[in-house]
Amino acid sequence: MKNWRFIPLEIRNGYWNMALDEAILNSVIENKSKNTLRFYKWQPSTASIGRNQSLSAEIDVEFAKNRGFNVVRRITGGGAVFHDYEGEITYSIVCPIKYLETLGAKTVLEQFEIITQGIIKGLTLFGLSPEKGIVHCPAIFLDGKKLSGNAQIRKRGFVLQHGTILLKIDPELMYSVLKAPNNVGRSKMVRSVRAKCIGIKDQLKNYEEQGFINALKKGFELVLNIQLKEDSFSDYELKIADNLVNEKYLKEKWLKKYE
Repeated sequence: MKNWRFIPLEIRNGYWNMALDEAILNSVIENKSKNTLRFYKWQPSTASIGRNQSLSAEIDVEFAKNRGFNVVRRITGGGAVFHDYEGEITYSIVCPIKYLETLGAKTVLEQFEIITQGIIKGLTLFGLSPEKGIVHCPAIFLDGKKLSGNAQIRKRGFVLQHGTILLKIDPELMYSVLKAPNNVGRSKMVRSVRAKCIGIKDQLKNYEEQGFINALKKGFELVLNIQLKEDSFSDYELKIADNLVNEKYLKEKWLKKYE
């Protein structure tokens, strides 16, 4: 059984959350950090766009800034997401692709899904009945509605996968920050989110956060055949992340890469 690092739930702004995920990836690639699972929240709430998306097509930047929200571009793919501080927990995992292959996950889709199986197992341990599905990228459903979306970047034989785990949803706020697709009205998107997405707190009256995190952690351990040891970021990673925040994630050159 492999020992991996576990970084407990913490709260940071959007720039730091994305910089830390990238810093962990680089550090693991350089063999300076162990394979890592972390959980985090976003404060202030943040809109993130996939690495190849157009900022102006996806986000109402003026609305976001007026509300004090962050707006960031991820290094992973996928679509635009509104990360509500009170409405979600995000996970990220960094490990060698070869390790996932040893577990029988040979294709990109299988590697996506074996990681999401960690979440599914954790949700099951927490008393829920989730199921896998695909909406653009592999997703997790609860009661037939989307609970989690996920995205990846693959670099030098390693994978960074991160994704949302919805606690509750505010469709009106979501589609004040996110722009509706062309020829689709905002009110229609709000109705669609309400009909097709779900938060854990919609299913559980007595949600307890630390118990939930513990269940997710155990789910990953069982599915990936690992043992997670609680630890923190290294000074090396924090230095990389600080540089990434200031030289990349805060810069309009990166954010407006595809205006």
